[in-house]
Amino acid sequence: MNVETAVQIVEVFRRKSNEAFDEIVEMLQKEGLAIDPVAIEHEVEGTDPAGRPAGYDEPWSLGNTTLSGTWEFVRSEDGVTYVWPDKTVAEFDRFDIYQGAGGFTGITIGLGYEPKGNVVGFILGGGGGSKRGLTVFFPADDFATTNEKVSMIRGGGQRGRSGFAPGETLPAAYAGYKTDLLRDRVAGKWNVQAVVANADDHASMAGHTAIQARLRGLA
Repeated sequence: MNVETAVQIVEVFRRKSNEAFDEIVEMLQKEGLAIDPVAIEHEVEGTDPAGRPAGYDEPWSLGNTTLSGTWEFVRSEDGVTYVWPDKTVAEFDRFDIYQGAGGFTGITIGLGYEPKGNVVGFILGGGGGSKRGLTVFFPADDFATTNEKVSMIRGGGQRGRSGFAPGETLPAAYAGYKTDLLRDRVAGKWNVQAVVANADDHASMAGHTAIQARLRGLA
């Protein structure tokens, strides 16, 4: 085995372990447990480095990356479903696919509209067959009057997988987005910053999903 192959294997392991953390938290939340990713991140960061998992100190980071561009509607698909890690099946009334241009060139995003009002953002594989849910836009408590939905911004904490606390500086990639505190817009959610998008604003939803994909090294 040559060095290049070994490095690729290590990178795959690191990416998958980080993805597993996200999926475990999500599974616990779907079971009704009040899991706060920010609190988990800060608690782990406070432990002895010797007790941290391998690869912990290799963070995800957007750095000064600025992503801007446009989204071209490709098609809308019917009957799309998605199986979450806990085997829960999400069904979508509508599944719209967009192709990025400008800074988003080469990125394909899917937006799945659930009957209950949530919009799930997916990064799609090159052939369009594979998809992974990365973001969820929840209807704000005042949706009836504002028509707004909100989605948590990850990228904070030592490893870049937590949210951003109130007042914490967001990555430059989010400079053009409307943001607010998730807990202020949806009761019972986490006290972290979130992207705010009008229910019809597919560009903000797709852009946020693309940024989160870039954070994870998926785009």
